[in-house]
Formats: sequence, structure tokens, C-alpha cells
Amino acid sequence: MPGKNISVLLATFNGSKYIIKQIDSILKQTIMPDEIIICDDNSTDETVFLLKPYLNDIRIKLFVNDNRLGVVKNFKKAAKLASRYNWLAFADQDDIWEPKKLSKLADAMKLIDDESTPSLIYSDLTVIDKNDAVISSSFWNKQKIRPEKINLATILYGNVVTGCTMIINYPMAEEFFLFDDHNYLHDEWLGLIAYSFGRAKILNETLVLYRQHESNVTFSEDYKTLGFIDRLKEDFNYLFGKKKFLPHQFDLAKAFLLKYRSKLNKEQINIIENFINQENKNYILQRINRRITYC
Repeated sequence: MPGKNISVLLATFNGSKYIIKQIDSILKQTIMPDEIIICDDNSTDETVFLLKPYLNDIRIKLFVNDNRLGVVKNFKKAAKLASRYNWLAFADQDDIWEPKKLSKLADAMKLIDDESTPSLIYSDLTVIDKNDAVISSSFWNKQKIRPEKINLATILYGNVVTGCTMIINYPMAEEFFLFDDHNYLHDEWLGLIAYSFGRAKILNETLVLYRQHESNVTFSEDYKTLGFIDRLKEDFNYLFGKKKFLPHQFDLAKAFLLKYRSKLNKEQINIIENFINQENKNYILQRINRRITYC
């Protein structure tokens, strides 16, 4: 299908330290978005002040929340403010986009968007520090993520569909509008949709410089590489029941199945139910089942 207009959704909150580099990188794309929807979540720093000069560009629309919504609701607000039927690209406030990010995502979306099936495209990232120095040239390599192994069964164990690399079509946006359980992140929820009754396509290249820094706690903790001693301590806690293995993933799978069972085929339901049934098994068996799933 021919390409569509693109809306960039930029969620901000106290992002004054890095926001200029991010918005400048969006404005340097080789294809320009139709609009950039910025939703600021009631920042208390200079984020809004720094953004105001950009409002001379008619494509840039700034909305400031009266009260804090949180990251998922803030992105949902931005999505609902975007032009109807546009493709939507998510942007975090402290990243830097490679110049061809939007063009490559759009070219890939043209190949899979049939205007009825929820679809998304996503890519790898380069990890940088607070000073723009590269920590890892490939996030997937660092985390030993193998793109060819990503499917519904594997992402139940942990999301790899990173929101800041994504573009989604309008049918996927409509599913996002219906997403009302904010115990989970929007990218992990949309990833499950894409790998079940939707469509997903991977671009095995780095299109975003993801900034890992002291204020970005969630991502840093989720993907922290443990040392040998810490790994042994964690295994001990799992083995003797002092800590549960993948509690968030089991809760996510149950919530997703409850909402979308009617849209899933028998095989997909079986995959999710088999995963959920592992919740109360011995930790060693859980690890073995995870290893088997990735083989």
C-alpha cells in the first residue's frame, strides 16, 4: 500500500536535560512527520519553556497536562490527539533518532499494513550514556536477543518490542485506545497483540540512540546485567521461594488472555495457557521450559 502520514508522539516529563537533542533529531528525519504531538506530563523543570520556540513550526503541537497522568496514559492522550488514520511513532524525551528512522519504519509498514490488521514495526537500539558515549552498539546483542527467535511464545517471557523504536498503524492505535490496564506498559501489550492476532515486522538494525542514565530507572533495572555472585544470589532466592520468577510476565499473560481470548486462535490460546501454567512450577523447571522455548 502507499505510505501514510506519520504522527510522532513525544511524551515529556522533566526532560529539560535532553529534550532539545531529541526534538532536533526528529526534525532532521529524511522524511518529515505530518505532525509532532507533544504531551507534557506537568513538568516542574524547564521542559515546556524549552519547547515553546519550536511551536513556530505548525507541525508541532504542545499539550500540557494539568495533572500527572503517568507515561502510559500520557502516550495514550497523545495518540488520541493525533490525526485519525495516521501511522503513529512513539518517541521518548531523552533519546536521539537516527536520520533515516522514520523512512525505514514507513517503508516497512507499507509492506504489511492492510488497514484492518493491527500492525507494528520495531527495531534494535544503540545504548548511549548521559554524555552520548556508546555503551553498546546493539542492545539486542548485549542482551543476547535473537530476532529470528522472537514469537508469541518467547515474548511471553519478556518484552523485546521497545516502544521508542515502534511505528504502529491505525488498527493498532485503536487497540491502544482500548488498553485500560495500566499495570503494564503499552509496548509490551501492543507487542503481544502484534505477535498473536496482529502483525509484527522486525528491522534488524539500530535506529534509535537509547539513553541509559540515572533517571531512567525502569529500563536500566529491567535489563541490568548481573554479576556472577548476584546471579547466584538471585537463583538461590528463586529456588527456595524467597522470590517469584517472572511475576509480572505471568500477570501480563493472564490479563491479555482475559481481554483477547475471543480474538485468539486455538494455538495461540494454548501457547499462553501453557506459559501461565508454569507459574507455580519449580524454578528449575521454569528455567528449562524457557530454554526449550528459545531453542
